[in-house]
Amino acid sequence: MRERNLAMYYTLIYATVLTFLWIIFKPFFQICLFSFILVMVIDAVASLLTRFFKLKRKKLATTMAMLLFFSILSWSSVEVVPKAFTQIADFYSLLAKVIREKAWQPYLTNQEGLLQLLNDLADSLVPYIDNLAGFILKWFAGTIPNFIVVTFFTILCGIYASFYAGSIFQFIPKLYPIRCRDIAEEFLNDLKISMRKFIGVLALNATIVGLGFGLLFTFLSSRYAPLIGLWAFITNFIPIVGVPIELIPILLFSITLGLDKLLWVFIFACAIHLFVFILFFEVTKSTMRVNPVLMIISIVLGGMIFGFAGVFIGAPMAAFATIFYRHFLQPRFESHEW
Repeated sequence: MRERNLAMYYTLIYATVLTFLWIIFKPFFQICLFSFILVMVIDAVASLLTRFFKLKRKKLATTMAMLLFFSILSWSSVEVVPKAFTQIADFYSLLAKVIREKAWQPYLTNQEGLLQLLNDLADSLVPYIDNLAGFILKWFAGTIPNFIVVTFFTILCGIYASFYAGSIFQFIPKLYPIRCRDIAEEFLNDLKISMRKFIGVLALNATIVGLGFGLLFTFLSSRYAPLIGLWAFITNFIPIVGVPIELIPILLFSITLGLDKLLWVFIFACAIHLFVFILFFEVTKSTMRVNPVLMIISIVLGGMIFGFAGVFIGAPMAAFATIFYRHFLQPRFESHEW
């Protein structure tokens, strides 16, 4: 038990130090966070390629995974992202018009309670619509330099770290005293496996939803299909709370397409999110064992402490807390030595 306690104390010290350093040096730790995510995604793809093609060399599988990943990234950067960004202002103006004119009223004539609720909500939002547009543009303009720096170094660090991921993961347990190193290694391996599966299923879910909505609106209204697909992809990297953030502008826009298309979008949204919801929670339940309430609290807390990047680490924070409890606190609580 003494060795386990020692490993727990060192883990708490390192976690506390990293938290304070992140608060002080946010851009640097944003690069570390997104590089880690990139390494986990590439590692997951490399593992799939190794099994599928029965590759014997890890570096070959990593190289193939990296080429596949950056090919998709390059294609989206050329074909999807520019088109999406040119549509943002026009799309926002359309959504503002929907709110001002309360375009949902013809569809809710028999639902007086819901209609009144939506109308009151729209009335409260109208004064902020123009200010919100200015705020978003100002925030976006101020974020571009930092975004470029973070993206460049994330890709650079992610490429190098992907080839040396094994060496890095072998070195980390050496930060613990030798007498508790085996216990710390069990904890770190459990955390690594959980994070890899979590990030893998998160990226898969975001890709499924993003491509799904992009293809759907290609047939329903191709004008904003790239923007809607990109929006769905980004918001689905935020577990649980990302779904309403994604759906609100999509449903508001769908109102302008008519009742029949709105119903198709609603049915499609329910079906695809039910599928990815089941997939996500099967992974979190089997590997991370994270309570959904704890995950939501962690997402909110992460956003409050670390800003925008913190929203993305809310679920990993919950996973860390759960695995930390399982490896260190639970044995203490169930021990007769206490």
